[in-house]
Amino acid sequence: MVSPRSFQPRFALVVSEYNREYTDALLASAQAALSGYEQKVVRVPGAYEIPLQVQRVARTKKYAAVIALGLIWQGRTMHAQEILRAVTDALMRIGLETDVPVLHEVLAIKTEAEARARCMGKKLNRGREAAEAALALVTNTEGSR
Repeated sequence: MVSPRSFQPRFALVVSEYNREYTDALLASAQAALSGYEQKVVRVPGAYEIPLQVQRVARTKKYAAVIALGLIWQGRTMHAQEILRAVTDALMRIGLETDVPVLHEVLAIKTEAEARARCMGKKLNRGREAAEAALALVTNTEGSR
């Protein structure tokens, strides 16, 4: 039996290459919050490709949680909303099916100011918040697995 003191969770971060200025900022913030823990970073072309890689990583059962990081610009068409809905539904299903927490930070953004605040901000930073949530989930549920 693993004692809580010897429990060393590993985390996977699946990150979109698209809008890299912002996704790199999300990643850096998440990695800083997970400092001291083993981390695997998996890059994918865009937000739509995130769920497949999250699923592949979660199925290995090597990681205590998987963090999905991406950014989708909302425009005048329904395209962005359709992608975001597909990604959201897939990420939820993956977490439920694998029993591995999946933290969803594929952000829907309307303006550059909003993107900067949510991805690069000190007060509101979704990368950091995802990592903190992953740590809370893992440390609160380690004994129930």
